[in-house]
Amino acid sequence: MRVSVLVNSKAGSVNADLIEAKVREALFRCDLRFSRPQTLTEMADFLNDEMTHKTNAIIICGGDGTINVALQCLMKYEDLSKIPPITIVRSGTANDLAHEIGVSHRIDRAVRNIFEGVVKNIDVIEVSSPEQKAYMLTNGGLGLPAVAAELANKFRNHLRTLSTCPKSAKAFRYLAEKSYYAVKKMGPGVYSMMTAEAIRTWNPDGWGLEIEIPGKVNVETNSPIVLVSNQQSIGASFLPAPYTSNTDGTVNLLLSETTTAQQHAMAALRIRKGNLEKFNAFKSFELREFRLKSQNPRRSLTFFGDGEILLKDVQEISIRCLHRGLPIMVRQ
Repeated sequence: MRVSVLVNSKAGSVNADLIEAKVREALFRCDLRFSRPQTLTEMADFLNDEMTHKTNAIIICGGDGTINVALQCLMKYEDLSKIPPITIVRSGTANDLAHEIGVSHRIDRAVRNIFEGVVKNIDVIEVSSPEQKAYMLTNGGLGLPAVAAELANKFRNHLRTLSTCPKSAKAFRYLAEKSYYAVKKMGPGVYSMMTAEAIRTWNPDGWGLEIEIPGKVNVETNSPIVLVSNQQSIGASFLPAPYTSNTDGTVNLLLSETTTAQQHAMAALRIRKGNLEKFNAFKSFELREFRLKSQNPRRSLTFFGDGEILLKDVQEISIRCLHRGLPIMVRQ
């Protein structure tokens, strides 16, 4: 049995040597093919090569961001039934998909899902503009959520760059390195921290959206919080879509009609607690597809999904649910 093992050594809590040793021990009878790609091109080349050799299974060791990058490569195949079952080892900053499907924290138990689990075909969310197309599996959005995600990613990347900059003083590099690993250990907590900063710096001037829903009247909104969810929770603590499933063929759209920083913060707190019904500013929809358009040509849209910026500086975004598009191994 050929098993392709993708290890993102840059992910949040990865010890690549330990992961490889645990996988080899748990799957000692398999024909294992490992890759620790340093670039997106290396990752794409590895996955394409393994698909060409008709690998029987893929193991992805990393967080939601790693899974998302791999997803972009796999979704290039027109016949999605050719994608082999995917097993996840949680080891990233954000592990929302692993949390949602109940992946064990133990590496050996997680990889044994190949033999001891069952295939669960989950929905894939297609996110596109006239010029670009991307995919996501968990949660995404625009407005304040996208600002928070972008701030978190920039903060981590800035610390990583400072920690390796040869022009910086040794003591400064040491502090930057320690700060970087502290942020990695925070996991999804870094997004909560950046949500506060996003609210503090949010500029509502010119912000407005028109939402086109097939068969329904268009919706106009100034909501600064626009969340698109394929599963219930974000970061294992925010609960924007408590009744959503990643196998029902629909995606949840959540709007928050708030206007002040205090109201934005209250909305974020309500989402964190999962009690959306008690806050009249929320509007929630379960949809198969819809389109978001900026009402102001000078205010472009940025969309994040699975913790990554998927589309940036576009005027319109189309969202579509691809029902049960990806095979994932889970425990019953």
